[in-house]
Amino acid sequence: MGYPYGKQATFLNPTYTYNIADRHFPIMRKIFSQTKILLLTLYIFPVLLLLWFLANFSVNVPYWDQWRLTPIFERVAEGNATFFDFFTVHGHHRILIPKLIITALAFATKWNTQAEIICSVIFVIITFFAICKIAEIQFHNQNQNILHIANILSCLFLFSLVQHQNWLWGFTLFWFLTNLCLIMAVYLIHALENLSAKTRIFLAAISCLIGSFTLIQGLLSWVVLIPSILSIEGKAKQKISRLTIWIFLFIISCIIYAINFNPIREPKPFLFTEQPFLIINYFLAVLGLPLVRLPIPAILTGLILFSGFLFFTYYFLKKLWFKQENQELGIRNSVGETMNWESRGEIFSIPESVQTLDATSIPTSDFPLKATIPWLTIGTFSLISALSISVGRAEYGIENAMISSRYTTTSILLIISLIYLLALFVQEQQKYLSIYKILAVAMTGIMIINSVYVVRNVKLSFPYIESRKECLEIINYLADSEFIRESPDSCLVLMNGKTWLVRQGAEIMEKLGWRKFPQNLEFIKQPKQNYGYLDNPQTTAKPLIIQGDETLNLGGWAIIPHRKKQPNLVLLSSGENQVFFANAIVNLESNDIVKIMKSKLYSKVRWKVTFSAKSLPMGENIIKAWVYNSDKQEFVKLNDEVKVRVEES
Repeated sequence: MGYPYGKQATFLNPTYTYNIADRHFPIMRKIFSQTKILLLTLYIFPVLLLLWFLANFSVNVPYWDQWRLTPIFERVAEGNATFFDFFTVHGHHRILIPKLIITALAFATKWNTQAEIICSVIFVIITFFAICKIAEIQFHNQNQNILHIANILSCLFLFSLVQHQNWLWGFTLFWFLTNLCLIMAVYLIHALENLSAKTRIFLAAISCLIGSFTLIQGLLSWVVLIPSILSIEGKAKQKISRLTIWIFLFIISCIIYAINFNPIREPKPFLFTEQPFLIINYFLAVLGLPLVRLPIPAILTGLILFSGFLFFTYYFLKKLWFKQENQELGIRNSVGETMNWESRGEIFSIPESVQTLDATSIPTSDFPLKATIPWLTIGTFSLISALSISVGRAEYGIENAMISSRYTTTSILLIISLIYLLALFVQEQQKYLSIYKILAVAMTGIMIINSVYVVRNVKLSFPYIESRKECLEIINYLADSEFIRESPDSCLVLMNGKTWLVRQGAEIMEKLGWRKFPQNLEFIKQPKQNYGYLDNPQTTAKPLIIQGDETLNLGGWAIIPHRKKQPNLVLLSSGENQVFFANAIVNLESNDIVKIMKSKLYSKVRWKVTFSAKSLPMGENIIKAWVYNSDKQEFVKLNDEVKVRVEES
């Protein structure tokens, strides 16, 4: 039977065929290209948002626990450092590996703390790629739409701004490193099946060892990875041998960890029995923190996430159990049938593959037996870690969890495990695909709202964060007054509650040549331009009289003319002293100044400070206010002064 003319021409006329391809393929290529661009945009957007956030809000100044590392840097520079300088307990943790990383970065960058932040970002990038590789193998390259949705959601949470404390504080890179060590161990066991079992277990053990001496939660990785170790193909004897070695390594790690283990705060092992509801509420709140920042909603969200994980654990383990029973039944029937052949006199040998067959290694067409183990492992690690945090911190109340965004880095792993477990569930139950997509959109919306909320709050607190930079630069001009030592508004206290640590650390940094702290700055008493006023209280000829145990409130406004970046600090001096006994943060609304100066640049240039009379000498004092112009490295006096007489109470 002949072809119609048109169809025959399609096959026989090369030119005609080419014209069809030329007409249709560019459209296909365009669609394919647009899809790739869309996917790339969705994957890379969370990373770009994070980089923008860090570029705008990270500050190159050591903060809080970082100041405890300066003596180690000094000993390293002098060649006197020992292993125990790095091995000693920090809080409840042995942060041996983070100390080594931070020390190496400090000497390489003259302690630019932003290098530690970059290191955290690199850890998370590696974590994300490992998760994507695990997912790709577990999903067997099927259902690409589901896989992409899961991966994009995973990226959204891993790089989310809800972890802003950890992102902005390079010292806490240990949270990201602990997660990385667990994920890498899972990746090595489940994704590198081309390597021998011994090699995979050896590399996973190294990863767990690094995690163990990064945070105490890292020790938990040995425990949660036991199902993964058992899932590796092999005979029963091999599995028992591997498990024995794995548990032995875990015990050795614990013994090493316990050497001279003297935490700052005594652990409270009986708190769970004494106040179980307190710990449970704190635990659920920590789980819900990545999505909600209010106590009750966070607890309810945590309960939903925890219940969801229990459901999927039950669902998939039950499925595994029934499939294993059916497979073992099939093996017994096959062997029994073979025996029947032998009993009838037939020569029939049982293949070795049947004799040593491991039921859990038999592939199935509709459900991969090992597909859920990585995600159950990751989720279990997150739950146990959150529980350990709750036991240690619950006594401080739920409000403590709400302001501690650093704990979200641990609980995010539970959400990621649920994302992939739900994806596996939807892969089986296609009727729920639309629900999965709706949940994905909802979670994306929530994370966008959370990101806006975080950016807004960090903007509000940024003057406090950035003031640390100015404060450190002029540390030689800060008196050892009661205010500077103890006030929560002291710029030194904002760096570390123990201000002597900051002063000691600054000396070490200068000694090592990492920072220079000026000592001969000029004081401009009569500037040519207006830099602001000390206008509260109003200036009077008579001095204010306060008793030695009373407090005094001062306020005003401060600017640096013709500069976009306005000052973060106002500094107070007494008399002709060229040191400052107090400081104020410049961050209060100043609509009146905007109208006077006709510029929105001055919308938050007011300041207010409260200090005790103990910060002043007895008798009459003339209090002056100053701003530090870092561009010209000079102190500029604000208009007006306040006379204060301090009398004995």
